[in-house]
Amino acid sequence: MTSRTDHQPYVQAVAAEAEEAGLTVTGDAITGRPPAVRTAVISLAPPDSGPYADEEQDLELVWNEAFGWVLRLPAEAGASDWYMGEDLVPAPGRVARWADMVLSSPGLTPSRDDGPQRLPENDDEAFESRLSAFTASA
Repeated sequence: MTSRTDHQPYVQAVAAEAEEAGLTVTGDAITGRPPAVRTAVISLAPPDSGPYADEEQDLELVWNEAFGWVLRLPAEAGASDWYMGEDLVPAPGRVARWADMVLSSPGLTPSRDDGPQRLPENDDEAFESRLSAFTASA
């Protein structure tokens, strides 16, 4: 069985890049430490301008090992999930730029809701290796 990597260093790298991109990170929560499904939430203050500027509550940038990154955004019916898709462990700067773009101009990028990209219960050495690269640099 493949050793499961802690995802906290990766999530913290994304939070730092979000700050660098001009987003205001108000907190983060790391949940689902191995062997549970790894998940995390980065809370973002509403941006100064754009369609979400008038929101009263923080927005959520959520990661899990099956779907990757999703922005949980306010909508008329509660919340709308905006999936990044493409990759489960994209570079932190890429995640920050994507989140900034969705928050400022959501029409420029579609949500990618193609379903899970991997099953968390499966051994996946390549995934663990990509995630562990952030542990080594932390």
